[in-house]
Amino acid sequence: MRALVVSKWVPVPDNDGGKQRTLAVATRLARHADVVLCAYDDGSADPGPLERLGIEVRSVPWRPTAAQVVAGMARTRSLTAGRFYGPALRAAVLSAAAEAPLDVLQVEYLQMAPVAAGVAAGTRVIDLHNVESALVRSYGRTARLSPATVVARAEARALAAVERAVLPGFDTVVVVSERERGRLPAGLPDVIVCPNGRDADPAGPPPPASAPVAVFVATMGWAPNVDAALWLGRDVWPGVLARCPEARLLLVGREPTAAVRALASPSVEVSGTVDDVRPYLARARVAVAPLRSGGGTRLKILEALDAARPVVATSVAVDGLEDLVGRGVVVADDASSMVEALVTLLGDGQEASALGAQGHDAVAAEHSWDAALTPLLALVAS
Repeated sequence: MRALVVSKWVPVPDNDGGKQRTLAVATRLARHADVVLCAYDDGSADPGPLERLGIEVRSVPWRPTAAQVVAGMARTRSLTAGRFYGPALRAAVLSAAAEAPLDVLQVEYLQMAPVAAGVAAGTRVIDLHNVESALVRSYGRTARLSPATVVARAEARALAAVERAVLPGFDTVVVVSERERGRLPAGLPDVIVCPNGRDADPAGPPPPASAPVAVFVATMGWAPNVDAALWLGRDVWPGVLARCPEARLLLVGREPTAAVRALASPSVEVSGTVDDVRPYLARARVAVAPLRSGGGTRLKILEALDAARPVVATSVAVDGLEDLVGRGVVVADDASSMVEALVTLLGDGQEASALGAQGHDAVAAEHSWDAALTPLLALVAS
């Protein structure tokens, strides 16, 4: 069996949620097929671990120019899809497809579908990490009216048009939750749900934290995460400090915007890009997922629970992981309830440890990648 995977990035290092999902999919496909992976190299790609698993990696440098993005937008009718449409990656995909018949075409992300347009395979699958139109639409609803909001609303309409045009051309569409299934265009032939998962850290969870530290781990340049960090830092954290003056907040993740960096203070640490988030999780007594917009399911919640850190999350953040509410996750949708939940857990290390341990056990038993991807792998192996 021969499979071609087309994705945004070479997924090693797996330092964000999208890479982690792509890595899980590609490595498990490699158990059933000879896999070629075509993706961009964002400057940090390490194909070695994939190649040692028998996956052939064909990457092209990520160097989008203004002219390329404009040409991509003209072709795809979408800003974000156009940003990822590059002739070099398109050529690599077509070359791989032409070398031998494909049993499986696996496209990761809606935006990569135009790159793989016209590629024939026995089974054509697209894995939607998010229903992109709904994700961008949700941000346009929550942000204040501004030029960025206007662009977001226009892009949501453009992505909805791409979804209607592109998705019917695939045999199977994969989404990460039942709620995401409901956000798809009507009439698609086959939709399966494969939630996000987590492979347990072989080292096990770190010891309980000794200090009242909270951590928010995310890509701090992505608009919904920026909005979440600013809401947490400006509207929630002052209330926590008023009741727990010794509390500290860690904002950990790639590419923090200037507004996120400006949140730094004696009680707030903004790390920027780090090689490994585990030391920061080890310092924390509780994790926070304060998203107010977005889609998909939050791999960072699973990551925190694997480290036995309880998570205070909004309903948006816990979408698709509702079974973990009360088993590691506390839901708080407004500033006052989030302050209350954080103060309670930061102030009671024993309660935080017990709730984190429940979450760790639930993720290990029910949210492994093998369990999450079973419907997809059954389809491929059939």
